[in-house]
Amino acid sequence: MFELHPNLQKKHFIIDFALSTVLLEDEKNYPWVLLVPRREKISCLIDLPLEEQLQLMRELDFVQRKMKEHFLPKQLNVAAIGNKTDQLHVHVICRYLNDPAWPATVWDHPARQKFTDDERQERIAQLRGILTH
Repeated sequence: MFELHPNLQKKHFIIDFALSTVLLEDEKNYPWVLLVPRREKISCLIDLPLEEQLQLMRELDFVQRKMKEHFLPKQLNVAAIGNKTDQLHVHVICRYLNDPAWPATVWDHPARQKFTDDERQERIAQLRGILTH
């Protein structure tokens, strides 16, 4: 039975696609989501059957295009690292020339800023809107 890793359970649900659950990273400085394939014991992309790898790429392509169109970032960072959370998840992060970590990675700076409850609900509603059209 599929279960989110405890580290991913702390994230906030946005929407389900055919294969992946999309979660919000609680970070105000960047529009940032994670795609998590709903499969058991998957830690690397190659653990998925080829057709599911392709489905994940289709979902990732859709999310990237929608986020780029809506948030107008300078760059999109896409990563599936998994060093601390060994369940396959793919980050999609909008980056800007004036963001706190530019040009380093978002993990390389201590300035993290969480949403208020209202801001988080607003961002989730915004993302649901752009990811359902």
